Amino acid sequence: MSVVEARRDRWVPRLARLALGVVVVVGTCGLTLAAMRRETGVILGALAVSAILIVFSLLGILIAGRKHNPVGLIFSALAVAAAIQLTAGDYILRANVTAPGSLPLVVYAEWVDRWIGAAAITLLPLLFLLFPTGRIPSARWLWVFRAWAASACLWVVGFMLTPGPLDVGNSDHAMNPFGVSFGSALGFIGGVGLLVSTIASIASLFVRWRHAAGEERQQLRLLVFVAGVGFVFFWLSGVPGPISSVGWAGFQVSLLIGIPAAIAIAILKYRLYDVDLVIRKTVVFGVLAAFITAVYVAVVVGLGSIFTDTLVLRIAATALVAVAFQPVRDRANRLANRLVFGDRATPYEVLARFGERVGETYASDDVLPRIARVIAEGTAAARSDVWLRLGDRFTLAASWPVSEPQGSFAIEGDELPPIDADRVAPVGHQGELLGAIAVTKPASEPLTPGDAELLDRLAEQAGLVLANARLTADLEARLMQIAQQAADLRSSRQRIVAAQDEERRRLERNIHDGAQQHLVALAVKLRLAKTALQTDPEHGRRMLGEISDEVDAALDTLRSLALGIYPPLLEEQGIAAALAAQYLRSSLPVRMESDGIGRYPIELEAAVYFCTLEALQNAAKYAHASAITISFREQGGALEFTVTDDGVGFDPGSNGTGTGIQGIRDRISVFGGDAEIESSPGLGTTVRGRVPLLEEVSR
Repeated sequence: MSVVEARRDRWVPRLARLALGVVVVVGTCGLTLAAMRRETGVILGALAVSAILIVFSLLGILIAGRKHNPVGLIFSALAVAAAIQLTAGDYILRANVTAPGSLPLVVYAEWVDRWIGAAAITLLPLLFLLFPTGRIPSARWLWVFRAWAASACLWVVGFMLTPGPLDVGNSDHAMNPFGVSFGSALGFIGGVGLLVSTIASIASLFVRWRHAAGEERQQLRLLVFVAGVGFVFFWLSGVPGPISSVGWAGFQVSLLIGIPAAIAIAILKYRLYDVDLVIRKTVVFGVLAAFITAVYVAVVVGLGSIFTDTLVLRIAATALVAVAFQPVRDRANRLANRLVFGDRATPYEVLARFGERVGETYASDDVLPRIARVIAEGTAAARSDVWLRLGDRFTLAASWPVSEPQGSFAIEGDELPPIDADRVAPVGHQGELLGAIAVTKPASEPLTPGDAELLDRLAEQAGLVLANARLTADLEARLMQIAQQAADLRSSRQRIVAAQDEERRRLERNIHDGAQQHLVALAVKLRLAKTALQTDPEHGRRMLGEISDEVDAALDTLRSLALGIYPPLLEEQGIAAALAAQYLRSSLPVRMESDGIGRYPIELEAAVYFCTLEALQNAAKYAHASAITISFREQGGALEFTVTDDGVGFDPGSNGTGTGIQGIRDRISVFGGDAEIESSPGLGTTVRGRVPLLEEVSR
């Protein structure tokens, strides 16, 4: 914080409090002058105006105290100017009309009355420039503030120093005691500058509104409209002809009604400056004060003309006020609540409405948002949340105002997680914690004991609802899981059928192109050898030798086919021996690490064997590797295997994992296992698989 900001933070609230003191002192003088007229209507009017000005000053103090906002000083200054002008008017009235010559220095009161209203009007451009944050929109608008300050000073000084008669209400047309020849020129220059700065300040207000978002945009919208309309009326008031009177009347309405109404709506409806609580209590106080005053005047003054015993009338008025005070106070509270917070139900109405929502039938995804809305409206909360316990987590299930449910907490036992809210009420059913209801109140409306009790009672009623909601959520999750498992099972079956068909075609092709060709050739050569033995025994014996070699080749082909279908070594000696028989035939050097593994059920060994063989064959075909490493180990109650090559590698994300890894996954998923592939261009490829083992399986 800079030194300038620190100083401002000190003097802004102090000036606002000083302004309240001035309003009280000057207002007391005005009330005294009004009481001297001995007219009930005048006295009541003065009391009402004084109360309004005090409220205005209190509002200024409150705003000035909120982040030391200078807008509060504008409210306070307007209250001071109004109090001074009204008191000066009463002073002039008594001195010149009701009791001529009874008060001294009336010319100075007329002089003050002449310029104080102009000084108040100069505050409007500053209000447009600073509203609602108390700061100019950006540094480029600083010239507007400087132009306003200079122009306002010149304009007000011009009113102070313009020579001639002081033409104010009830004036005796005395000459300005401070008039000088250049006073009018100062006023003209200041007026032109003030007009320019007013236009610029309205433009800054419009720019601020255009760049604002959310609640601040709503707070500015009506004031922007009123300021623009008021300026148009002011321009029309300068046009010659009948339209000038219409323009002047519209400008006065905008000034005296439109701007205060726009600010009041921003404060009441859109929570500007968080002064809701003060306004509510002020409304209650004002209604009670008006009621007491009206009863006293009606009984004591009205009936005093009929009955002479005023003591009895005063006692009767006091008794009437005492009897009717609480009902009037309750009605005033309801009026203030409706004015500030809108339509809000009583706790009984909230419970009844909540019971109706619980009793009615809604879709499972609709009941919790409806409950959140009832709670928010019933407690006047800025936000209400319904949390649901699902397993070991606390999940945000619904909110009001409606927002996308986000956030969850891990939970242990039945202790609530640290939910950020003003009040969190646990929701249980049959001794089990099912969730919670949380409310966050506006900053200006603290949580009352009544709100807390109401929330607890609502939480008691919500137990069955949350139990049903959780059951529905669990069922939906199970259904989704079952549906996913069914889809995976269908896909797996389709892949298995396709793999079986492909394997049959491969086996048929290998038999046709390999063993079958050898056997057909052997049959032909046997017939030729038989003939040759009869005609040329020596040539027949050579052919029989060739047939013996081809029989060995046919046997090798058949053995290879048999190894591909199911190797006998796998059942006899296990995975390592069966794989060794395969990779010894490979053109690539293969290293295998299999220490520490034992024998397993033949079905599991077959699955791991064929998965490893698939990875080995893929590496030999596609990896362009110079070496391959196969490793097995038992870890964490599972058999793990890896096949690593130093080949070219690939990007699994762009090329996909292919049918090979999917076939491996399908094969070992029967045993609860899974497989993954790791690869990147230029860094080789690794296929990892893991199959859980049962203690009674390993042997």
